Amino acid sequence: MVSGPLLVVGATGVVGGGIVAAGLASGRKVIAAGRNEARLAALAARHGGAALQCVTGNLSSKVNAGALLDRATDCFGPVGAVVVSVSAAKRNAPLDDWSADELMEAYAGDVISHFNAAQTFLPRLGDAGMYIAIGGGTADFLFPALVPVSMAQAALRMMYRGFTKERKSGAQLHELMIVSMVAGESNRQVAPADWITDIEVGRHVCAILDDPDRFPKPILQLRSRQQVGLPEDDAVKA
Repeated sequence: MVSGPLLVVGATGVVGGGIVAAGLASGRKVIAAGRNEARLAALAARHGGAALQCVTGNLSSKVNAGALLDRATDCFGPVGAVVVSVSAAKRNAPLDDWSADELMEAYAGDVISHFNAAQTFLPRLGDAGMYIAIGGGTADFLFPALVPVSMAQAALRMMYRGFTKERKSGAQLHELMIVSMVAGESNRQVAPADWITDIEVGRHVCAILDDPDRFPKPILQLRSRQQVGLPEDDAVKA
């Protein structure tokens, strides 16, 4: 089991909010990090209690990522696990309508932010820590007008595979790819019943933290509600 406080970066997003809620429900101390103070305040008001602390920050550079981790460490002491659930705003447009500058801006939010986080957080987590990045299943398929999203998700997967292959020691590293639509605070009332919920994503993250030996692969996939809490191979057998 990975012990110590859980830092969730991107805590006010659809997926991040569910990870915060599930982390608190599991008895963990949680630090919720995001860029928007008002949204963090609303998150704190929704959950309350001494087990949740909120910090502002971003991953636009390694300096900013390090400052964010410093503020998180001041809350409960050294962080035991980090979940990074950040992405750039999505623009719906055919690939021919994108400019190179627009594509670079999207990559800065989707890929470079994760790169800054991994380079900054992994060395400071220690051998007993864990880093989990949240990715998307569109790395393997395309939606019309959302091709740059698939490009970025594919790049993220290769980046995290590369980090895992090149590192010889230190904290465990996983990318958890959500191969499903997610029902969260903003769309829960209208989401179809088969969508994975934000809380279920959080429970799956907690299952990985509770029993890392059951989830040894660097790239993990969560495909259905029935798989929550189970490794992919076990879910297939079930």
